[in-house]
Amino acid sequence: MKVVLKLLVCLSVLMMTISCSSSFEQRGNAAYNAAKKLSGDQKKIQLKTAYINYDKAVKANPSKVSTRLRNRYIEMTLVRASMVLNEGAVHMEAIPLFLDDIEKTMTSDVSPELKQQYALFISQMADSSLRKGKVDEARERLDKAIAVASDPAPLKAKKKETIDKLAQQNYDEAEIAFTNATTNKDANDFVAAEFYANCALLFDSTHAQAKELLKKLLKENRGTYSAYVSVIDPIPDSAIFKIINKWDILLAVPVMETRGNTIRAVIDIYNYSWNPLRLRSENFFLVDVNGKTYKALSTRLEPEMLDQEHEAKLKMSFPKPKAEIKMLRYENDDHLSEKYFM
Repeated sequence: MKVVLKLLVCLSVLMMTISCSSSFEQRGNAAYNAAKKLSGDQKKIQLKTAYINYDKAVKANPSKVSTRLRNRYIEMTLVRASMVLNEGAVHMEAIPLFLDDIEKTMTSDVSPELKQQYALFISQMADSSLRKGKVDEARERLDKAIAVASDPAPLKAKKKETIDKLAQQNYDEAEIAFTNATTNKDANDFVAAEFYANCALLFDSTHAQAKELLKKLLKENRGTYSAYVSVIDPIPDSAIFKIINKWDILLAVPVMETRGNTIRAVIDIYNYSWNPLRLRSENFFLVDVNGKTYKALSTRLEPEMLDQEHEAKLKMSFPKPKAEIKMLRYENDDHLSEKYFM
């Protein structure tokens, strides 16, 4: 008897759920159809009403959503999200919730037109990110738009145009800084130019002018710390900055001389990490253009310990590389730093 009673209760709950879902969908349909005949604020009210009721219908019985309800729900969710984006800002709290609902509801039976609308909305969010200077976020959103689009071709073209523009903008900044550095003999401008040239190549690794300029800058800056944080103000994009400004140990080689079969060098090192460093010659390497490494010849370094936010000037010798020297590398447990010469 108890089993039968439980079964009847479950069936009653199920029927009520289905009835509620159907009722919400009907209200949503009424508002959806009414909105087509209206304009202005009245239309917005009906569209919002349609969204609210479709949302309730989908969430009342998520495993029994018809194709029509699914498509209309996604359509109205996009309408609501677009209203918030156009009238507010991309980071308003409601937008991630709208997108989460769309992702949960999106299936293969959603129309190609709606998938394309969803992709274009994400592309619009990428535009907002760019306006706020959040370049890496914009790139991620364009990639997402391409992935969900039913026709990704125009979005791929937009991404290429955006990336090319960013690369050129950063190259232009690098060229301005380089010209100023050459005119004023200012080491900080040379380092700033190096930063912007690296940014240009981060966006477009094939940018020939940026490659050529960076090559000049690396030679010029061999004896200078690439301390971007001290010369770039304001920082244009924190995520991009972290990709370029990745070393917590700064290196510079103001003196490097060939004497017979050895290279004698003066190495400046600055500890920008979270802990003191024990300095050992075995942690320093020259690397040639072929990738071959040459460990520093054993010698006792002074100081032996380098505290945080302190620097030292070290005199070291290396076996003479068989090819042109590409960089100095420092490896010490979790610490890695490289100073490129070319």
